Amino acid sequence: MPNTSTLTISKLEAARRQLGTAIELWFDDRDPIPIHVLAFSAYDVIHAVSKKRDPNRRDLLFDSTLIKDDFRSEWPILLKTPSGFFKHARNDPEGTLDFNPALSELLMMFSIAGLATCKIDPSPSECEFLLYLAFQRPSFFTEQGRKFYLDRITVEEREDISRLPKRLFLNAYLQGVNSRSPTP
Repeated sequence: MPNTSTLTISKLEAARRQLGTAIELWFDDRDPIPIHVLAFSAYDVIHAVSKKRDPNRRDLLFDSTLIKDDFRSEWPILLKTPSGFFKHARNDPEGTLDFNPALSELLMMFSIAGLATCKIDPSPSECEFLLYLAFQRPSFFTEQGRKFYLDRITVEEREDISRLPKRLFLNAYLQGVNSRSPTP
């Protein structure tokens, strides 16, 4: 018998669930295509909600002040193209796309930043995702950004966890959350 109950959920909660699932799949080294679709969907909602709450905010990917005004109209199209390609085939049913999965990492990172602009603290897995990126993709962060995450752990812990595969890294962090303050 089919489930006839309904689920009432806010846009941000839906985005948060998509982001959480994308992060879980990413830590498990699963298929980068569904990771990207979930990450983009989460980012798109979080961006819209944070922009509605603060119309002057310009610190996320679609409206970043780091992008020259000359490229402002092209920038969101470049970011949206892979997700649209993965979800729709009406205009190009036989098309192909060169896709860099690192874009998904940026979308997840900026989704977490967007949640922060909405005054929502990161979940433990979101914190761990950022910490892992601080280790493995230091070029994504400013020195201040890396320091923010890396200063929360000892030098010995850094050396130990920097060698762990992603899933073991996440598990070790989540086990440690119960013994120290939960979020940065």
